[in-house]
Amino acid sequence: MMYPNIKLCFLVIAFSAGVAVFFVGFLPEGDKLMGRGFKGTQALDKDGHVEQLLTTAEYNEDPFEAASCGENDYESRKAPIASSYWNVMSDKRCFILCTTGFFFHFANANVLLVLGELMGGDNEDGAPSRSAIPLIAGAIILAQATMAIATLIGDRLTQKGVGRKPIFLAGLLSLPIRCALIIYWKDAGNIYLLSTQVLDGFGGGFFGLLHPYLVADSTFGTGRFNVVMGLTASCFGFGATLSNLIGQHVVEKLGHVTSLSGSLVLSVLPILIFAFFMPETLGDRCGKNISSKHSDTNNTDILEQYVEMPSK
Repeated sequence: MMYPNIKLCFLVIAFSAGVAVFFVGFLPEGDKLMGRGFKGTQALDKDGHVEQLLTTAEYNEDPFEAASCGENDYESRKAPIASSYWNVMSDKRCFILCTTGFFFHFANANVLLVLGELMGGDNEDGAPSRSAIPLIAGAIILAQATMAIATLIGDRLTQKGVGRKPIFLAGLLSLPIRCALIIYWKDAGNIYLLSTQVLDGFGGGFFGLLHPYLVADSTFGTGRFNVVMGLTASCFGFGATLSNLIGQHVVEKLGHVTSLSGSLVLSVLPILIFAFFMPETLGDRCGKNISSKHSDTNNTDILEQYVEMPSK
């Protein structure tokens, strides 16, 4: 309806962002210690079995009352102290996740732009074809719908105790397959090209689902869950920005196939990095990462109330 003034579509983005900001204030705050990864009611062990970290009654206790064990002195009632930023950010798992996500988005972000250009084509006067708009919209909707399905599948697999690593790797593997199919089908027609967005949905769904799981496993007990979520997301965004910038320069100078071939080659890097260097984090929330390793004795007593496994 607004064509060719499609820049007005950005008003929709601004409006949606405003609505999101408004309704954030209505979300429940939740448990601060739980949100930072200081405590939890349960976790999965390395075999995928649910292990109880706290009973429901213990979880609902006042953390300071539970920590004091009936004593009223101030020191025993102190809140847990989070690990230092350096201890968390220098962790091997954090570095590998940042690197993996950077290269995945560096390879991935530009692919949708190239796909839209291949599907839409140009008119005889060189202007973008009007058919490009609904085709790109269809590509995005198809990917989002598939992403929702992939998230449900990934959640079911997680509930059954499947490790983080194989599910995340499945998401990473979808990208080189998608790039190869787009190159192979570049002249086969828009339906074939559009169908490759199913792989984009599965990749994005598995990646988006497992990202917070991996961060939660790696930072449990440190109190720095949100910090690492922000750090990893920033690396992902930086990779996506470079992908669009460099990828479109390659399209302009060398063509669509060359740009896609570059994404195909780059998409192998995060698979190799994650497969060979990232350890399985399932079952890694059982007291190994408590921040008390880097704090005083009083905090050790407090954190043990929330992180250690019960004796059997």
